[in-house]
Amino acid sequence: MSNQSNACLEEMQDNTALVNAHGNDEEEIPELPDVVDIDYHDVDNSVEDEALKSGTVRFTNKDTFKGFFSPDMKKRVGTCHKNQKFNSLGTTGTWTSGLLDGMAVIENAYGGYEETYFKRGVKHGYSRKFGPQPKKKGNLWQVALYKNGKMHGHFWRGCLGGGYITGVSEDNEITGDNIAYIFPNLKDGILGKFEKGKFLSGIEVELSNIEIHNGMAIGSFASIPKASNLRQDKSTSYRIALDPLTPDSHEHARVEVRQSNTPDSGEGLFAKTEFKEGDLVSILNGVRVSPSISDEWSDYKVNFNTELDLDVPEDMRRLDQYCATLAHKANHSFTPNTRWGRLDHPRFGMVVTIIAIKTIQVGRS
Repeated sequence: MSNQSNACLEEMQDNTALVNAHGNDEEEIPELPDVVDIDYHDVDNSVEDEALKSGTVRFTNKDTFKGFFSPDMKKRVGTCHKNQKFNSLGTTGTWTSGLLDGMAVIENAYGGYEETYFKRGVKHGYSRKFGPQPKKKGNLWQVALYKNGKMHGHFWRGCLGGGYITGVSEDNEITGDNIAYIFPNLKDGILGKFEKGKFLSGIEVELSNIEIHNGMAIGSFASIPKASNLRQDKSTSYRIALDPLTPDSHEHARVEVRQSNTPDSGEGLFAKTEFKEGDLVSILNGVRVSPSISDEWSDYKVNFNTELDLDVPEDMRRLDQYCATLAHKANHSFTPNTRWGRLDHPRFGMVVTIIAIKTIQVGRS
C-alpha cells in the first residue's frame, strides 16, 4: 500500500493540470492605490491584449508590480510584490478589474510557493503548497480545493517528519470526526477527531486503499488487531504521558525490547520487521525541558531544537512504568544503523525519532 500511496501523492505533486472550480459570487472591486511612478520596458508584448504596456509600477502603498498593465491598472499580467517589513513576497498572475483571476503562484516565507486558482479576488479551485524544494519528493505541503475563499472537501496537509493529515474539511478548518493522520511510511495511521488541525481522539488504523478522484487522492482505512483507543497525550515539563502504558501499536509492531547483545548494556531495541534507508524505526517521547548547561546529565535526554530537550524521567524508564514509545531503549553505537529525526506526532506532539540509514534485518539491534 505504501508504494501505491507514494504514487498517488507524487501524481498530485507532479500533475500541473489543476482544475479550476466555477462560482458566481460577486466581489466588490477594490480601490487601487495611486501610482507613484512607472519605468516602461521596451519588450515584445507576450500577452494577448496588445493594448497593455510593459514596465515596473510603484504604488503609494509601496507595493510594486512588474509586467503588463492597462492605463488604469485594473488589467495586469505579471508579478506583484507586497510591501512587507522583513521580506517582499511575490504573487504572479492575472488581475482583471483589479482582482486576481485564474491561476496564480504565491511565494511563501519559507522559500516555497503555492499554486492556486482565484475567481474575482478569492481562492476558488484547487490549490497546492510546496516547500523550499518543490521538485523534491515529499515536499508537497498541502493540496486542497477552495470554493469562494474557503477550503472545501478533501484535503492533504504535510506535517514535520513526512506524515500527512487528510480528510474532509469543515467550515474552512481541519476539523471533523473522520480525519486521519498517516505516518511517513504511508501505511500506518490514526483516524478520529481533529480540531483546527490538532488530534483529539481516535483509533489506530492502516491505509487500505487510495484512489485519485478529480486530481485528489482519497484514502480508505481499515482497523488493525488490538488497536488502542487514543487521545491527545502531549508531554509537559513534569509529566511524560497521561497514558504511559498505552502503546503505540504501530511502533510495537516494528520493534521490540529485549536483553541487549552488547555486554553490560542492559536492554536494547530490536527490529521485528526489515527496515530500509529512510524508514521510521522508533519514537522518543519525554518530558519537555529547556536546554541548559546547568542541568544534571541524563543518558536519556535528547535535543529537539534550540528551545527544547526531551528527557525520560528516572521513574519512567522501565517498560512496566512507560511503554507508550520505545526509542529510549535503543543503545548508542560507534557503527550506527540509524540517525535522529523529528516528527509532529498526532498523539505525542513534537517528538524525536530514530530513522534507518541502511537496511536493518529482522532481529538486529
